Amino acid sequence: MGYTKLNYEDYQENIDYWLGSEGVELPLWASEISNKGYRSVCAIDFYDDIFGDDLEEHQLPEDYRSGEYGGIAVERIPTHDSKKYRGKRVTVTEGNMELYDLIDRSNNFCMIAPISYIGKQRTNKNARYLYALVIEIDDIEPKNGIDELFYSWRRKNLTMPQPTYVVCSGSGLHLYFVFERPIPLFQNMFEQLTEVKKHFTTLFWNKYVTNSHQPEKIQYESVNQPFRCVGSVAKNGRAYVMAFKTGEKVTIEYFNKHLPQDKQMNAIYKSNQPLAKAKELYPGWYQKRIVEGKERGHWNRHEGIYYNWIEKIRNGAVVGHRYNCLENLCSLAVQCNIAPEQVEKDCRELAEVLEELTEKEDNHFTEYDIICALKTYHNADEGAYRRKIEYVAKKTGIPLTPNKRNGRKQEQHIKIMNAIRDIEHPDGAWRNKEGRPKGSSQQKEVVRKWRIAHPEGTPKDCIADTGISKNTVYRWWSVGEAL
Repeated sequence: MGYTKLNYEDYQENIDYWLGSEGVELPLWASEISNKGYRSVCAIDFYDDIFGDDLEEHQLPEDYRSGEYGGIAVERIPTHDSKKYRGKRVTVTEGNMELYDLIDRSNNFCMIAPISYIGKQRTNKNARYLYALVIEIDDIEPKNGIDELFYSWRRKNLTMPQPTYVVCSGSGLHLYFVFERPIPLFQNMFEQLTEVKKHFTTLFWNKYVTNSHQPEKIQYESVNQPFRCVGSVAKNGRAYVMAFKTGEKVTIEYFNKHLPQDKQMNAIYKSNQPLAKAKELYPGWYQKRIVEGKERGHWNRHEGIYYNWIEKIRNGAVVGHRYNCLENLCSLAVQCNIAPEQVEKDCRELAEVLEELTEKEDNHFTEYDIICALKTYHNADEGAYRRKIEYVAKKTGIPLTPNKRNGRKQEQHIKIMNAIRDIEHPDGAWRNKEGRPKGSSQQKEVVRKWRIAHPEGTPKDCIADTGISKNTVYRWWSVGEAL
């Protein structure tokens, strides 16, 4: 089993108990780091400092709400085949109790990335916030490697940042740079952080610190790489992973001081305005929808309108109107009966596109913009869903052409247009005597099957995968009862 409350000082004070009765050994380098005056922290203090109370509240399976953020720990469980393992995921919520329970009960390899995810899958697209950047160092030079590593961030030229924690993983070390405020993992931020991590990894994996400093031996890991849990079993099965507090929390601005000009990052942080503030920001919505449980009105517009607006945002959004573009998407989502998890997914993907338009450092497209836009999806005021085309065009900055009925109602307009058609084509030449285009039924079936196979896919993905035209994909997008 693991030990969530075990630290180096407690181990030394009760060494006979830990080494004798429990058979617990110290991981490599723990004594050397302690001798430098750094204080050890237990797993509970370590993860409380990283995640705080930032993860979403625990929900029973039947009460789980899509869109909430949680950490994901993984336990590697041996199978009957000694060379194979199966992974068991554990969702970590506010307070981190699921993680602590896992550490204390398990004798297996347990790991977690300092990242929150939306949903149950630990994938790049589901990653939401990065709480710490972690660099792993193996094959430490046995004579002076530790001394050289800790000297790295005390040099006068300040080329190396100082980690918040150094974790002894058994034989190697994990350097944790814990952020003061979590970093939203938009695609552009993920790419920037990837380059930053690669740059710092190269610096730390030098000949003075590790014997594996050759370029072909340096281990470049992804930003979302999970690491052995503090307090859990190390590689040899007897030592346990230990953490030492070595510095303060960091910021992007701090990283930039240690980066060359071409690798410096834009400062984007999680908003200080959490979703829990929704009832303060929108008391009317909260009272009607949450307290009174009133349902939203129903609309029946074709969902192709919603996806068409997504493309308009991608191709036509401009700085100064970005928020209104996203907010109008949430209005259309209601009118087209788009599921809430799909709306949030689309908003966050579009946020990456909108952030790329940023020209000034004081005008980033932020997490708070997304949160505010999503409130329209839950707005009880039906006026938010009944907008004239002129209003939408003015607010979003995207030109829209209204239907030219000259003030006539649709029924009257259709009768007039049909009369004009019959005058111009008295022989009925306008009719399609050959019926529907050949192959349309096959295309309909292709789109239907693609949607079933890709329940989270978008029309854009379908177009790319199938080669079917955009208009045809949107035409058949809603077919099939299984969707």
